[in-house]
Amino acid sequence: MKKLFVLLISLLSFGQSQAADIEAYTGILGGDGWGLQTGAYLNFPQSRLFSLQTGLLLHTAGNAFSCGDDWGVHLFVPVYASFHIPLSEKVDLRLNAGAYTGTGEYWNLGATAEAGIEVKRFYVGVNYFHNCINDKDLKLGLSVGYKFTLF
Repeated sequence: MKKLFVLLISLLSFGQSQAADIEAYTGILGGDGWGLQTGAYLNFPQSRLFSLQTGLLLHTAGNAFSCGDDWGVHLFVPVYASFHIPLSEKVDLRLNAGAYTGTGEYWNLGATAEAGIEVKRFYVGVNYFHNCINDKDLKLGLSVGYKFTLF
């Protein structure tokens, strides 16, 4: 617990030059099966063009097509290097790449990527999760979100 607290304080200290924010989002996620996803990201800006981002993603996407009874809730924890490319004064292209871990039918540890458009505080994007422990577990999602400034 002490190590987690030190890690959290370290991450918070990185983004002190700009306000940190939280992005709540929801959408769909699928692979061999499909389901819903919801979660929140903490964003720690390092500059106008780069930030560190982590969060929690709850999803119901199984590894085999299922409808109803087989839907369990699983957890992903991604950590991203996030690049913000200004397209206009109010619109950014956001490209994220990183790693994740999580639960599911199998233990998940792998690579993740996300791309989307941010208009003011609204976000629409696609995300991809590839479990490197078992190459059969791939997830692709579509989500919408909204950012809230923390401090």
